[in-house]
Amino acid sequence: MLQCPHCNAGLTDRKEPSLPCSCDRVFPRLRSGGWDFLPGEHFPDFHLDLADPAQQELLDQEAAGVSWRVESFILPMIRRYSEELGLSEKSLEILDCGCGSGISVEILRAHSLAAFGIDAGNARQEQWGQRSSGRHLHTANALHLPFRDLTFDVILSSGLVEHIGIHEEESAGYRSRRLPDCAAQRQRFVSELVRVLKPDGFILLDHPNGDFPADFWHGGAAGTIRWHFSSGDMLPGFREISRYFGALESGFRLLPFSPVHRLRFNQVSGHWYGRVFSPFIRAWLRVMDQPALRFLARTFVNPYLVTVATRQGEAGRWAYPKRSA
Repeated sequence: MLQCPHCNAGLTDRKEPSLPCSCDRVFPRLRSGGWDFLPGEHFPDFHLDLADPAQQELLDQEAAGVSWRVESFILPMIRRYSEELGLSEKSLEILDCGCGSGISVEILRAHSLAAFGIDAGNARQEQWGQRSSGRHLHTANALHLPFRDLTFDVILSSGLVEHIGIHEEESAGYRSRRLPDCAAQRQRFVSELVRVLKPDGFILLDHPNGDFPADFWHGGAAGTIRWHFSSGDMLPGFREISRYFGALESGFRLLPFSPVHRLRFNQVSGHWYGRVFSPFIRAWLRVMDQPALRFLARTFVNPYLVTVATRQGEAGRWAYPKRSA
């Protein structure tokens, strides 16, 4: 399953404290049990302070959101997928690319699924020590995945693509700008996801919609609004994601979803506008979930993009939840 992210040589997982490669690179074992494919190059995401009640509240909200998303949206989709293809759930290999705290992997493995995760954040690997699935979590660069070709049936990536190829500043609120090679980096990211995906597998990408003018996820404080133009903003829209898959000429079909089963409005509900408008937004997301109106999910009227990418022509039969007559 593993390969060197530098020379692509195959690696054999082992119990020793280090993982050597034939190219003379040596990857150390993390304290949580997984492998460190980024020694000395971790991303300074945030300082984990277990004594900070405000930070703990945000982390608890994040954990609740991840748990809800996995249980109510991801697991049902994986089950529909395995049933449609006649596969045993226990035979599936799943990757969460940008797994954050690792809770998603822990939940999936608790359901007897072979799930693995990667992330590059300093604080995240500290959190992995609290996970029972720690040895299945690795630090790695999403543009150079440490996995062999055609490894995974399912790849998940939530809230990661918008952070690729940008320069971020958090000294005064939150500001970002695209780097000159942003499109090239994001193309590389999508290419890597496709490389490690099995032919009949699927990729589930979700992130704030660059075509929607209000961003509730990158405003500095939790749930605050960051207004932006669609042109040149850090956030990708559906057309941008489509271009990256289309450039691979791999016959991918992209299915848009309403985020009605993805969003919980926890953080935005802490603000007056969240409390006032959340009921209306929930109603609108339910409208977009209707089969005849799902095309709206790829447009500027959707605040949060949820996209399934697959080569399967009949993916709509399992990707979308079945409706009772």
